[in-house]
Amino acid sequence: MAAFHAGAKRSYNQMHDSGLDRSSRSVTTSREPSPLRRRSVDPKETPGLRSGYNTPNVDWTAIPRQASFSDDASLVLIGVRGVGKSSLGVLAAAAYGRRLIDSERAFLEATSITTQAYRKLHGATEYQKKHYQVFQQTLQAHDKGCVIVCSFSDLENHGSVLLRDFAQRHPVVHIIREAQGIQLYLQVWSLERTRQLLRASGPLLRSCTNYEFFNTSEALVEKSHEGVQDLAKASNGLYLTLKRVERDFLKFLNNIIGTPPRMPSQHSPYPLSQVPLSQRLFTMSTVVEVDDIVDGKVNVEALMIGVDAVEIKVPLSEPPTNGMYSEDQLLRVSQALAIVRRPSIVPAVLSVILSIDSTGHEGAQKSLLTLLTHCYRLAPEFCTVDSSLSDAQLALMVASKGRTQLIALTQMQERLPDGWSDEECLAAYERADRLGFDVVKITMPATSVSDNFAVHSFRQRVERLNGKARLIAYNTGKGGRPSMCFNKLLTPVRYAYDPPKEPGDSEDVLLTAKDVFTSLFASFIYEPMRFFIYGANVSFSLSPAMHNAAYAACGMSHTFGTHSSPNLDDFKRLSQDHHFGGAAVVQPYKTGVMPLLDGLSSHARAIGSVNTIIPVRRLQPDGSIPDELELLSQCNKSGPVKALYGDNTDWIGIRACLRHGSSPANTVRPQTTALICGAGGQARSTIYSMLSLGVRNIFICNRTSKNAQILADHYNKLIESHAISELDPADSASTRVRVIESFERAWPRNFRQPSMIVSSIPTQTADGKMVDFKIPDDWLKSPTGGVVLELAYKPLITPIVQQMRERSHQGWIFMDGFDVLPEQAFVQFELFTGRRAPRRLMRMEVIKRYREEQSQ
Repeated sequence: MAAFHAGAKRSYNQMHDSGLDRSSRSVTTSREPSPLRRRSVDPKETPGLRSGYNTPNVDWTAIPRQASFSDDASLVLIGVRGVGKSSLGVLAAAAYGRRLIDSERAFLEATSITTQAYRKLHGATEYQKKHYQVFQQTLQAHDKGCVIVCSFSDLENHGSVLLRDFAQRHPVVHIIREAQGIQLYLQVWSLERTRQLLRASGPLLRSCTNYEFFNTSEALVEKSHEGVQDLAKASNGLYLTLKRVERDFLKFLNNIIGTPPRMPSQHSPYPLSQVPLSQRLFTMSTVVEVDDIVDGKVNVEALMIGVDAVEIKVPLSEPPTNGMYSEDQLLRVSQALAIVRRPSIVPAVLSVILSIDSTGHEGAQKSLLTLLTHCYRLAPEFCTVDSSLSDAQLALMVASKGRTQLIALTQMQERLPDGWSDEECLAAYERADRLGFDVVKITMPATSVSDNFAVHSFRQRVERLNGKARLIAYNTGKGGRPSMCFNKLLTPVRYAYDPPKEPGDSEDVLLTAKDVFTSLFASFIYEPMRFFIYGANVSFSLSPAMHNAAYAACGMSHTFGTHSSPNLDDFKRLSQDHHFGGAAVVQPYKTGVMPLLDGLSSHARAIGSVNTIIPVRRLQPDGSIPDELELLSQCNKSGPVKALYGDNTDWIGIRACLRHGSSPANTVRPQTTALICGAGGQARSTIYSMLSLGVRNIFICNRTSKNAQILADHYNKLIESHAISELDPADSASTRVRVIESFERAWPRNFRQPSMIVSSIPTQTADGKMVDFKIPDDWLKSPTGGVVLELAYKPLITPIVQQMRERSHQGWIFMDGFDVLPEQAFVQFELFTGRRAPRRLMRMEVIKRYREEQSQ
């Protein structure tokens, strides 16, 4: 049975543990009148807004857009009813540690009655005056350090002028959603009436805001058949839907006002997250059309296999009247980006490009500027700007880009007389670099094989200029494909499941990511490497299936095998092989292998164990281990092994699961409490992951309390000496790892019940019998539920699984080893290959192999 979630508004009481200002609770009522005029006699005419909204008619594309604000500038959210403003306000306020202000509540506090009651009591004219006055006072009084949630009615009687002025110094976000989601939530207007509201309100809302967020609704399937976990878990969907919204919205806000201090990026611990895309080599972006995304013609997660970005092509066909696009067209662009962002770890590129026939056409340039302005409002990581615009227009684009990186595109429609040696190519780069673009992209049709060598010489020529802008340069057309394979930054590739087509001379989306990787290996830029998992008995490990499936999908010629051994002697030999690419290490060697290593990551050093080892083939001039960027650049290349470097990815996998499973009501705060059952090797990684999330109160309970105390002492010493890089030094004094002596003890009275629980206790004895262990019921009384993570995944149904099934209605989310295993493998894939992992493919491979194993 499928349930369509349209972001149903939850009361502030339901989020009572959010730590927000309780005086700001929403008072929105479903009796709020429609902002639309009465229906027209002509059924084909789209009704406009009521007379109260007839503010000065301003072209939103002509308003100077501000994208730089002071660090404490208040954030404003506004939109029509049913788009999810209140929920997003709660999420933003919790993540950024800001006070939440609701404009309707502010009116209630100022007048002691609701807006509807005031209008009825005093009349429309007096109400509009009072409403304007209160709205003005609200914006002035909460100018800094707040998240202000406004209702659409705040724009009446020139309220939009107030907000437009506020947007010159503050981020003001227009929240939108597709009409079906709004209509299903409100259940008042028809679907067509809802569409009319969006069309009528869009221009006004855009005229007084500087950003736009599309709040994606989603169809929830209560019972999926994709994962083995579904057999063991109760449905987590409804509890975690708001979590997905939180992830989307915080990713959006990060591109506007930076990382929230209370909630660092979910992907920040991943190695490639520390390396800007512009500093990596041979990166690629899958190119896809807006309509293909919105109409569901592509599998969004499959778009990301082997690539480093997704480029969304925004259609610019026949210029519309006056260059203005309809609300429906703009909405589809917003929706396409939102759909791509939801499952993505890679950045998005929005590209609006003039066709050959449109260049120089006044209407085409107006529509180009309209779409570019709209793309800026969506805060993508990258945006492509056609360099056929004037210097003044391009300078304005650069000045208002905010945190978005701009790509200046110059497309040579035919080969220049001197090809890539022509001064016009260099002039195009120098112009864009002078104007302040981050990346310059130049393409030209190839007429001979020599053009592919010439573009390489041009790249070297640009490198010698030492300009700030990075360069993308390649030949287009069938003959230009070799140059695309060796272009170093954001080579465009087509969706792997699209059928190849006969290219034109200027066509540049010809290859798949797999084609490019195959070429890089065939030309010896990359070399086949051997990886393995090493342990006492790893013959049944699921890791080889995951990694080998990923290599094959990407077009990498690597292999991943298993090696079981009673000691580490074989590891010493295997790690010296010239084609050794890296190893995953499991018990009992996670600590025993450490003396064989020449360097450790700060994480592995603090945890006291490693599970990932990579070779170092180039040392620093002083003989030391290079930094992470240099280590990643050594991936996929054979040669003598000069040193071995150890890391720990277990903590990142556990951290990811705890983040996934913690609902917004359980956002980590100073009073948050966590529990670890067990004190073995996995408990070490678990404590580190919790500290990285900002948890200050961590308890360990183990059958042998002495082992728990040893582990607690280990971390408390590190905390006191500020030796944990993931822990904010300001939090050290209030952070402590404590021991509960027995599972029979009452929960410590002075601490909140845990909302984050991890069990590292084995689920089977040595002879295969199930361990009868449950979490004490008296320790599961968190009023907001929480997340329970059992690190084992065999057997599938454990006592804890059964226990959590019975408590799923209380807000408890259950996760297990099937969640952790792929997450930590994604990090290993990055360390081994220097590329982002094909996440969904690796997850599905684990499920597939597990099912095959169970059927035998």
